[in-house]
Amino acid sequence: MSQQEELQNTLAPYDSGEEGISIAELLHIFRKRFRWFVIGLVLVVGLAVGYLQIAVPQYESQVSVLVEPIQRSSSFESLLDVSASTTKIATEVELITSRKNIEYALGTLDLSSYHNSDGIDYRSKEVLGNVKERIVVSTVKDTNIVRIAVTDANPAFARDFANALAASYDSLLTGIAKNSKTAQREFIESQIPINDRELSKAGDALGDFRENSDIIQLTDKSSLLVEQISYYTLRLEPLKLQLKESEVFIDSYNASLKQAGIDGVLTLEQIKNDSVIISKLADLSAWKTELTMYESLSNPARNTATLAPSTTLDSSSRTYVISSAISQVTKELLNRVASLTKKYANEANTQAIVQALTTEVGIQVLEKRGAVFVEELSQLPVLERRLSELQRDVQIYEAIGLKLREMLEEVKLTEAAVTGNVTVVDAANLPLNPVSPNKLLILAVAMLLGAAIGLLLTLGIETLDVSIQSEQQIQKIVGKDVPILGWIPMMKVSDNDKYPTLSVYNDPLSFESERFKLVANMLYNKTDKKVFSITSCAMAEGKSTIIGNVALALAQMGSKVLVIDGDLRLPSMERYFRLKHREIGLVDFVTKKTRLEDCLIQPFENTPTLHLLPPGNAPLVPAAIFSNPRYIQGLSYLENLYDFIIIDAPPLESASELLSISKHVDGLIITVRAGITSKGSLYDLVSNLRTANAPLIGFVFNGVIPGTTSSYGYGYGRGYGYGYSAYRYGYAQGQSGSRKKSKSHSRRRSTSWYRKRYKQDLRNRGKISSEQFDPILAFGEHAEYRTLEAWAQEHATTHSTAFTEARTSVFADLPPSKVESKPASPQQKPKAVLPAVELDGLGAIEKDPDAVGKKQEE
Repeated sequence: MSQQEELQNTLAPYDSGEEGISIAELLHIFRKRFRWFVIGLVLVVGLAVGYLQIAVPQYESQVSVLVEPIQRSSSFESLLDVSASTTKIATEVELITSRKNIEYALGTLDLSSYHNSDGIDYRSKEVLGNVKERIVVSTVKDTNIVRIAVTDANPAFARDFANALAASYDSLLTGIAKNSKTAQREFIESQIPINDRELSKAGDALGDFRENSDIIQLTDKSSLLVEQISYYTLRLEPLKLQLKESEVFIDSYNASLKQAGIDGVLTLEQIKNDSVIISKLADLSAWKTELTMYESLSNPARNTATLAPSTTLDSSSRTYVISSAISQVTKELLNRVASLTKKYANEANTQAIVQALTTEVGIQVLEKRGAVFVEELSQLPVLERRLSELQRDVQIYEAIGLKLREMLEEVKLTEAAVTGNVTVVDAANLPLNPVSPNKLLILAVAMLLGAAIGLLLTLGIETLDVSIQSEQQIQKIVGKDVPILGWIPMMKVSDNDKYPTLSVYNDPLSFESERFKLVANMLYNKTDKKVFSITSCAMAEGKSTIIGNVALALAQMGSKVLVIDGDLRLPSMERYFRLKHREIGLVDFVTKKTRLEDCLIQPFENTPTLHLLPPGNAPLVPAAIFSNPRYIQGLSYLENLYDFIIIDAPPLESASELLSISKHVDGLIITVRAGITSKGSLYDLVSNLRTANAPLIGFVFNGVIPGTTSSYGYGYGRGYGYGYSAYRYGYAQGQSGSRKKSKSHSRRRSTSWYRKRYKQDLRNRGKISSEQFDPILAFGEHAEYRTLEAWAQEHATTHSTAFTEARTSVFADLPPSKVESKPASPQQKPKAVLPAVELDGLGAIEKDPDAVGKKQEE
């Protein structure tokens, strides 16, 4: 696997945006952002309560009526079947809310007797409003019962207007019913004379023909031929429409395929030219021809209205055999067409093609059979054909005339019997309780909606917070192959502490110092690694605090530790140890070839195994210092003398020398500040380090607020700590013998409060002056040891590698340089207790009495 593929696989969860979330994390987010949930819930519920306060109560009154349908308007089909009626009353229901019906109902009411809450009567259009919007019409399923509901702020108006609507609706439907019957009667009366004239003309034409042609009646053969021609004509028309429909569907489907860029689409003509299709169509034509002959003989041809064959198929009959054969051939056609069009056609297209082919065969068969009868009829005498046509016309007009007269009598009776179409089943009553607003329903919906909005608001705020809150988020960004070396709680410091935030020095038995010692033990167990560099994503994320405490913890464990301040732009280690800036340091060693003994200082008088290499004078190009061969050789030399070397490296976003530093270390550690370090900056840093093949060995999660920015909690330290009693660990005993109890915190600060204070103090960082002390040289005339070799031999440990006495040639010829600083004297030692001064702006957060991570009281 290439380096680029490994990087993509490691950072896949963050890069793809597929950060999963567990139920536990969701509950933790909910607890942490609970106030936003409460804000959303209170906001929605408050709006609902406000609406209930200003909403005007609405009353509903309902009337139930039975509606008889209006007879259909006159048409030629309804005249032929006047008994056909419908039970659907959709048209009648729509007429209830018509403008004519509403205006008529309002006209029957005395609007001056109804008033709103302000005492204004309903004659005002502003007060009356749009009454149509307050009318609801519904029907009872499978019945002709209609319910008319009217809603209004005045209960009396709602009742009276509902009853008025029912009464006006009855009058409206009665008038419409009478008008429709009258129009139907007038239409029938107008058609009877027309039909009589046509019948008279047909009768005169038939009489004249008989008188002039000397023909008494048609032969049986001519009558049969005419009936057969009519039968085939009626069969052909629907088949032609069906063929046309199939061809349009096929052409449209093929066009859409061509527009989509699909090649090889066969047209209907190309499919017809297939040899298998031609053979199957020929078989189908033969079978259909024989079946048509049987159908024409058995069909009651004298009833030309019958379009479909009425042949009863029996398993032993010939027609059953023919139909089975046609079905088999059709199935074979379907299979063949499917095989030809399987690359692009769907089932509907295949069915359409087969339908077009079979329908075309059916049309051809019927046309051939019809042509046979037409040819036979044409061979009969012309007089017989003419007589048959005239007789048919007379019969048609006679039948229509008889039917019209029967219908006219029925319509007259119906018109005379028309009464009201609406019957009131249940009259509207005066409503006592308002139907809206429904307070319980609105409050219940508001609670649910508020909870949903509150939850969305909570998740939204959490999504907008791009800072890292937990170890799980770190692992999702960098992968689980890079471990978390430990987490450090946000500490509470005291003004009386000699070194603020240096917990390992101030209180070695505190919970905070144990967290630093855990990180130190993690490094101590890496026997194959000695040189470490600690960096961060941005400034002021706790590098100096972690370096100082871890280095001191390693020194207290008996290891020789060297801290190199590699942040040449903004050095902080001297200020962290409350030492005055020294002009001789790392830069002078590399550029001016100053001896290492003249550069190293000892931060603590009582800890001789901990040394600090300050930066010295600021260089023009900081990155060039760490690429200088003298720095590389010097670091290799120091590696043989010290058990651990910890380099304070600047953030990559502020300085590029981090990549140069990482090339010559055994392990790179990244400090992540809880609630401050953003996911994007950590992703960018890890991505750049992996691209540069930096030896990333772990992370330190700093500034954790248990229960707020993470799921961490104290296992001890809050009421339980290390106490010496008979050389064993136990509860710390007070003078009275009772167990010491730590004070519980009154409240926990939120992440937003923490970030706000952090940024505010970050802007003020460096503005506060504090008392600093003269540095103590680790080597020299006034020191216990003059050279590094002598000191290293004296403090040799089993953890260190074999000591190499021979110095590198690059240091052998270096002349001793004068040290500008004065030798250490007893007067230069730090005082035991310092005045209460703020040493660092960030300490303001940790000095808060409610800060989490309180030390065990002494």
